[in-house]
Amino acid sequence: MKLDTILVPVDGTEVSDLALDTAKKMAAKFNSKIVVLNAVDFVNRGSIHESSDYDPVVQETLQKRGNRILEDTNAKLQGFNFETIPALGHAGDAIITYCENNEVDLIIMATRSATKIRRFVIGSVTNYVIHHTKVPVLAIPVE
Repeated sequence: MKLDTILVPVDGTEVSDLALDTAKKMAAKFNSKIVVLNAVDFVNRGSIHESSDYDPVVQETLQKRGNRILEDTNAKLQGFNFETIPALGHAGDAIITYCENNEVDLIIMATRSATKIRRFVIGSVTNYVIHHTKVPVLAIPVE
């Protein structure tokens, strides 16, 4: 199995740090490049039937938060071959689009332990990616 490029979506949580730590171990073993992606979604999904764009001030705040997450990740990946990718839009769509336009050998994501009702109502990014990509996904369960 070729493992030149590992994609790790991050959102600044301890859960995504777990995925990043796993990617670091694999990258060290296989001499892989780590691509870190953070998606900022400017659409406020109030319900299943309606959505609207956030206020420009909120958008700017979200963008700054995404940039801080990627800056923090830079410090965690010193000594590794890595690249950070800021993306706009739904995280699942951003991950799929990146994989369609770039060579990615593995996606590493940690899964939060959501209730069955929450998963049914809003879904999960990991579940979305698993069902919409051709790239293998290593999903790490977190309790």
